[in-house]
Amino acid sequence: MSLSALYDYHTVLAMGIAVLCLAYMLSSTCRFYVRLVTYHAVIFMCAAYLILLACIKPGNINNYFLAKYCGVPLFWLVSPILQVGVRVRGLEHLYKCSSPYIIACNHQSSLDLYPLFRILPPRTVTLAKKALLYVPVFGQAAWLIQTVFIDRKDHDTTMQTFNKVIDDMKKKKFNLWVFPEGTRNFKHDGLLPFKKGAFHLAVKAQIPIIPIVIAPYSDFYIYNEKKLDRELRITYRYCNKGTVPK
Repeated sequence: MSLSALYDYHTVLAMGIAVLCLAYMLSSTCRFYVRLVTYHAVIFMCAAYLILLACIKPGNINNYFLAKYCGVPLFWLVSPILQVGVRVRGLEHLYKCSSPYIIACNHQSSLDLYPLFRILPPRTVTLAKKALLYVPVFGQAAWLIQTVFIDRKDHDTTMQTFNKVIDDMKKKKFNLWVFPEGTRNFKHDGLLPFKKGAFHLAVKAQIPIIPIVIAPYSDFYIYNEKKLDRELRITYRYCNKGTVPK
């Protein structure tokens, strides 16, 4: 490559970066997409790194905790762009609970992953729909860290999975994180009707359910309006003691 061509390349690159920075400062839509792309890029990098670590001991119950130590530092590095902050209330109550237990949490968007990384207790895995298993990189990372996948369309297989989870939770003393709404609540207004599966599991196993609430995103994150224009503040609230359903 000639010197003049190299100079032109650097000039074009510098101009492109300058235009992007200017658009970021002046356009709320540009800021929205830059922040969203950055967020999902961090999730992707975390999943890829997690695959490398989890391959050492695939399926190990402690692999899930690696997600916390992969995700939190990465999010901290890009926090000047994301402007992400997490405010937690009642964390001390969660860590006083004895395993096994089920954590029931509302689900609004993929943004939930960041606070999940921040709050995830030791020896905790999540319950997810089987379709996520086929998402490139993310699905493979989830499988390696022992995510429990269920097929909503196959009731018999789902019940077999629940029975196995009950036995494993009692023997290995791990916890299960579930989103009882079953899907993302894009309206951020109240809660969707709960699916019954996780509650049947708690009744059958006679283990406590600990509710966690993520405050609504609607005041700062509205996808259709391309709104993500203020610092993210997510509040968790825990009950003092998990309750066993009857």
